[in-house]
Amino acid sequence: MRQSENSMAAFELGKWVDDYSRILLDRAYYLLSDKEDAKDIVQEVFLSAFKSRDSFQGKSSPLTWLMSILHHKVADIYKKRYNGSTSSFSFDTFFDKHGEWIEADVADPWEEDEFAVSALLNNESFYEVFNQCLGNLPRQWLIVVNKCYLQEQKAAEICRELNLSIANYWKLLQRSRLQLRKCIDVHWFKS
Repeated sequence: MRQSENSMAAFELGKWVDDYSRILLDRAYYLLSDKEDAKDIVQEVFLSAFKSRDSFQGKSSPLTWLMSILHHKVADIYKKRYNGSTSSFSFDTFFDKHGEWIEADVADPWEEDEFAVSALLNNESFYEVFNQCLGNLPRQWLIVVNKCYLQEQKAAEICRELNLSIANYWKLLQRSRLQLRKCIDVHWFKS
């Protein structure tokens, strides 16, 4: 009887691979912003699901269970990347020789015309520049930006996952926004 149950679970998992791979891959790509990483993590999700198939009790849908595994694996990736990352980024672009903020970077407001913002959101060239600027952020900053703005996680949850103080979290977001703004200014508005 036990072997029959295992072969049935394997059959269902094969069906799950067919039914849910695309959904899981899309979600993984959204969370990780890298196609190869997304493919790898989806494979890990199915491998984990197979290894722990006996723990699936059917109280939720298979997709819900697989998504839960996916989110835990993504969180693990971000923890490893964040905690193992070193950055040689220079803060000199934000501070003068006395350690004071360089106000010129903060004081020059962008045009806030609703039509202009809408046009940017539909402009592929702008997205290329934006993604390039995101890619220039130090890895730890990018992780915090992704979790905050793309995954829409709460500050407390991000701080807990990445072992950050709330003050450090807000500083990372502020510095990330300033760096993104400067990069977009240089590569989009002033080019």
